[in-house]
Amino acid sequence: MIMKNIVSRRQALQNAAVGFGAMALNSIMQGDRLYAAESAGAREQMYNVLPKPPMFPARAKRVIFIYIGGGPSTIDMYDPKPTLSKFDGKPAPFEIKGRALNGSQQIMASPWKFKQTGESGRYVSDLLPHFQKVVDKVTFVRSMTTDRIDHSTAQFTLVTGRGFTGFPSIGSWVNYALGTENQNLPGYIALGQGATIGDRAHSSAWLPPIYNGTGMRADPQAPIYDIKRPDGVTLDQQKRFLSMVGELNKIQKGSSYVLDQDLESRIANYELAARMQVEALRVADIEQESEATKKLYGIDQKVGGPFGRLCLMARRLAEKDVRFIQIYGGGGGNWDTHNNIEGQLPGLCEYIDQGMSGLLTDLEQRDMLKDTLVVWSGEFGRLPTIEAKNSKPGRDHNPYGFSMWMAGAGLKAGFDYGQTDDLGYAAVQDKCTHADIHATVQHLLGIDYQKNTFPYEGRNESLVGVSQARVLKELFA
Repeated sequence: MIMKNIVSRRQALQNAAVGFGAMALNSIMQGDRLYAAESAGAREQMYNVLPKPPMFPARAKRVIFIYIGGGPSTIDMYDPKPTLSKFDGKPAPFEIKGRALNGSQQIMASPWKFKQTGESGRYVSDLLPHFQKVVDKVTFVRSMTTDRIDHSTAQFTLVTGRGFTGFPSIGSWVNYALGTENQNLPGYIALGQGATIGDRAHSSAWLPPIYNGTGMRADPQAPIYDIKRPDGVTLDQQKRFLSMVGELNKIQKGSSYVLDQDLESRIANYELAARMQVEALRVADIEQESEATKKLYGIDQKVGGPFGRLCLMARRLAEKDVRFIQIYGGGGGNWDTHNNIEGQLPGLCEYIDQGMSGLLTDLEQRDMLKDTLVVWSGEFGRLPTIEAKNSKPGRDHNPYGFSMWMAGAGLKAGFDYGQTDDLGYAAVQDKCTHADIHATVQHLLGIDYQKNTFPYEGRNESLVGVSQARVLKELFA
């Protein structure tokens, strides 16, 4: 009773700042803000990230999602359109709809050459010399569309299925459905930076905060902020603190207190953080890799090195059975190439090219590509017209037709699905939406996207929600 009067279990967790708990703050605070919307029935349940069986046989055990925020120009990278050269500098042969910021109808051919590569004979731009070597491993969806034309709303659609804030990301839904095999690391990890919407791109929103994405860096000294004990705190002090919290936990669980879902999530995150002090530091130490592997990812390259490190770390996390790994590909610059696309796009592509290509090669060499799904996508593409007449033109946003790709997990390698028109403006065959991709990713993991639900505001919500969606089984081998 004296202990209760001096310090409560909640106060102990809130006030004791010994380093190892700070990594969980983002997900904890997210839950504090949004849990009020959850139904009473959901709050009465306990949640964890223990591994759960898939709903049906799965093709993939894990996902590595390469998220290119900013609108990459896929008609300059993956989807060549020779007709653009015919109309280069001329008005478009039909109306091109944009955001009407400048309203240009002048076609701009791609400034880069495309090379026919691989056994599939697909054309890849000279912007991506490393990807040209691995293009046979990927499955292209060349008919992507979205109903959002601005960055933030389109990015929310890409990662949460809604064109506005406040909904859980795809990684959180996967973490909720399947948990994770490795209880010493989070089930959902986000690497790098580059989203206009910030940390909300890997937020659990109103799902229990234990399913929030945890940000990590390819830094063996501090892969997660405050993961190491402060210099003034000894291992013995930390153990005694954890023991005290454990005793408080036993007292409350033995009482008649109503289940506090927020507090339970805090406890779970603090316990995970303590276990992570060893595991996270070890997995972030990419210097343990062979010189050949480090060279494959180009981690010493001036431009592509930082992203190569993130991709290598993603493979190491995949080996440790982390369920969902999200890599942000925007750290090399601004993919929103409204101006000077000819000056900006080469560096942007160099930033991601070797790392993502090395990842596919490395996964295959380690026999992991067969059960790892790799996804690459931006929120939308770029128009075939210039945005404005100036000395260094760029391209405006294009939600009407763009490309994305996936690899591994029993997909048809070297296969193209759908297509855009001759100018690369709009999808004209087998149109796809982000909801279709969300359904397909879950299906490959053995999740029925219609049954992976959570009670929210009086109804069972899902990643897809009320959007029309279908599993793209045409992509399956």
